[in-house]
Amino acid sequence: MSNAETKPSTDKAHFSPLPESFMFGVATADHQCEAYDSRYEDIRDVWERRRALTIRGQATDFWHRYAEDIALAKSLGCKMFRFSIAWSRVEPKPGEFNEEAFEHYRQVIETIRSHGMEPMATLHHFTHPIHVEERGGLISPDFPSIFATYAKEVAQRLGPLVRYWISFNEPSQLIYGYVKPWWERAYFMPPGLDRGATIADQMTAVRKLMRNLFIAHTNARTILKQFNPDAQVGANPMLLGLPLWLQKLVDRNVTNLRRPEDFVAQGKRFSERALLEKGQVDVVIATLTVTQERQQQVAFSEAYYQAGQFLLVKSASPIQQLEDVDGKPVAVVKSTTAESTVYQLFPAANVQVVENHADALRALDYEQISAILADDTILLGIAQQFPGQYRLIGKNGGGLTEENYAAAVVKGDRELLNVVDRVVRNFKESGAWAASYARYFPGQPVPEPPRLGRRSTLADITHQGEAQPPVPNKPLPKPLLRGIQDRGYLIVAVKDNVPGFGYRDPETGEFSGLEIDLARALAKQIFGDPSKVKFKIVATQERLPVLRSVVRIFDPLMKIFSALSTSLTSNWWHLGMAGKLPTFLCPQECVGQQDFVGFDYYWGISNLRLNRIQQLMDAAFGRFGNAPVWSGVLYDMLKLHAQLFPDKEILIVENGCVDVADKVVKREDYIRQHIQQVQRARQDGVNVVGYVSWCITSNREWGLKFGPDSDFGLYHVGLDNDPELKRQPTTAAAEYREIIKKGGV
Repeated sequence: MSNAETKPSTDKAHFSPLPESFMFGVATADHQCEAYDSRYEDIRDVWERRRALTIRGQATDFWHRYAEDIALAKSLGCKMFRFSIAWSRVEPKPGEFNEEAFEHYRQVIETIRSHGMEPMATLHHFTHPIHVEERGGLISPDFPSIFATYAKEVAQRLGPLVRYWISFNEPSQLIYGYVKPWWERAYFMPPGLDRGATIADQMTAVRKLMRNLFIAHTNARTILKQFNPDAQVGANPMLLGLPLWLQKLVDRNVTNLRRPEDFVAQGKRFSERALLEKGQVDVVIATLTVTQERQQQVAFSEAYYQAGQFLLVKSASPIQQLEDVDGKPVAVVKSTTAESTVYQLFPAANVQVVENHADALRALDYEQISAILADDTILLGIAQQFPGQYRLIGKNGGGLTEENYAAAVVKGDRELLNVVDRVVRNFKESGAWAASYARYFPGQPVPEPPRLGRRSTLADITHQGEAQPPVPNKPLPKPLLRGIQDRGYLIVAVKDNVPGFGYRDPETGEFSGLEIDLARALAKQIFGDPSKVKFKIVATQERLPVLRSVVRIFDPLMKIFSALSTSLTSNWWHLGMAGKLPTFLCPQECVGQQDFVGFDYYWGISNLRLNRIQQLMDAAFGRFGNAPVWSGVLYDMLKLHAQLFPDKEILIVENGCVDVADKVVKREDYIRQHIQQVQRARQDGVNVVGYVSWCITSNREWGLKFGPDSDFGLYHVGLDNDPELKRQPTTAAAEYREIIKKGGV
């Protein structure tokens, strides 16, 4: 897509400057910017640690450096500064409130006000104390009263100092802690439901969540106005960015609902794949590393082994350390993760891609190459077969990378994936994993089974630290696994040339290895008999193709249908506020309970690029590198909400961009395009009164690896490599300053 194609036709139009009263602003969030404190852990801290996501650590250390960032906002000319209150800091235990933390937030507010800016405070920014989750979390019948107690304590101390309040940040995204689309491996955010939760379980939880959020918001608004009658209270659902006509069609999915049962049934379109593939195998257990690219093609279980890439060299090789490889020929096998990482690890190496590890070993023996880069599982097997002939080279006593092995099943077969997860977890926790490792690697110390990559659930969070009993291996009801039980055996793709993991004895034909044991454990779970499994030997390049079939060509269309045919992607928050939802989702007493219309808008597609809906959904799930940019939908959304709420002010609570989106749109260009749409809407009579840019600095973007594709900062902070966390202005900061000075583009 060219840059021109990402710009609406208003580029050369002239729009009047925004009024002097217009509130340009910037934002932060507690978990993303405040430094971690072990005394005040929140559910996000547990979630990110258990799921091997990027933990926040020091983040930007906003807790200590808030004055610096607020001053930067003032230097841009901002009139509004949004921040959030860390609920876990102000209420570390149920009913126990931390006056020191409240005093800190009072100082934050006073600093914002001293710079002539309007503070906007958020009560719940995607996270809450662990003790709230232990009491049932956001779907508990008690949650509205729990939230009201918290809101009252905040209002008593800080209410008179703040006019603008957000109750729940992006309530439209909170549902993804309770439901997952069929093409996603895991819940997008905490808490996640128990493993094996049915579609009915998920949709029932979402229904409870929606209703609780409306009630909790209404209660908090009432409380805040008791302490400050001028309080302006709202929320900021994230808009998906569909063309207006299409968004209206999607919204009918929720406005036409009549019964809770219809809501549950509708969710099957989102959580169940309508057409399952019929590949050659049921499961792949073949030293397959979980990668983001592969996750787009198959569904992975939680990890059963953590490998690492090493170099294999001949014992007499002059290569002693990694630097010795520069300029020398290194072999990698086609379609392995080593092929994709070798240039990162050895930029100066002479890389040779071969078909299989046997070819690589032959080339090493004939000195056509100097080293092989591969997982230690592969290389240890080679070294065991030929004692004394080879040695491994790693880094600081470990591997050069971390490779999480997991079983793979076809996307959309949630029932089979749940069973595989259950077996993997039991295999690791029952002692079978350790026994298998000891059997196939005699003399080696037995490591701990990997906890990385596990699919955390509410139970994991609320019972952290407690030993969980292994899941008993009992046969499953026949309807659960469709044709597998009718067939009478399981088909598993395995390797036959990796001693210790998947190996077939050339003389007896017997299979052995840790992965073989896991496959037999899966057969025992399904049939009650570990022998009811047939192994299909696969080469490295065949591991994904044997699982998939020609049906995969329909995936893009199926994703579009799934996304557009349910209530989950509707604009349900504002439809509720407008009185257009059934009362089982939004009680009548909650209708109209907002003082302004707030929303977040990031990505969008034009009428001519409906094929990009899949990329739009990917961006909604945190994959921003190829997020589609189309600012014209922002104008349409402003007009739509002005029609829904003609008497309300509209605030764009979040809008922002990574370094470069849609391959060509720079952050400064993105800001310019979107503010131009705000000017256009204002000129056409829409009462939009503020625009808040996300984010004043780089931040920890919800467990994502930090880099250009997750950095929204107007001021760049080297979160991973700058111990001083210096705030460095970007070109976008200068552009935003100029726009604010001129009142627009």
